[in-house]
Amino acid sequence: MNTIIWIISLLLIFVLLVRVSSLQRQVNEMKRDMERLENGSTVNTRSEFNSTLSPKETPLSHTSQPGQADLDQELLAIVQKGNKIVAIKRLREARGLSLKEAKDYVDALARNS
Repeated sequence: MNTIIWIISLLLIFVLLVRVSSLQRQVNEMKRDMERLENGSTVNTRSEFNSTLSPKETPLSHTSQPGQADLDQELLAIVQKGNKIVAIKRLREARGLSLKEAKDYVDALARNS
């Protein structure tokens, strides 16, 4: 009986440690986001992103940001080589988009090419 209580206690401690670790990662990500916002770096909001993918305007023609056309061409070349995941990762690094936003952008880029 005593052994079962110890095993259950250890499992509970393990589960709690995993959960605390996960929460700590989320807090660290939020801190980084807050620092970026406080430092005035540009982070595309969902509405800004959606406007870049409007039906009237393809990603290739959207050049409001410096180097956007070059980035679009680079992403398109990566996608045409069959490396869509690499293209999404490159876009996230270059523009600070969320995973979903970057995937949607790369998908639209591929469709409109």
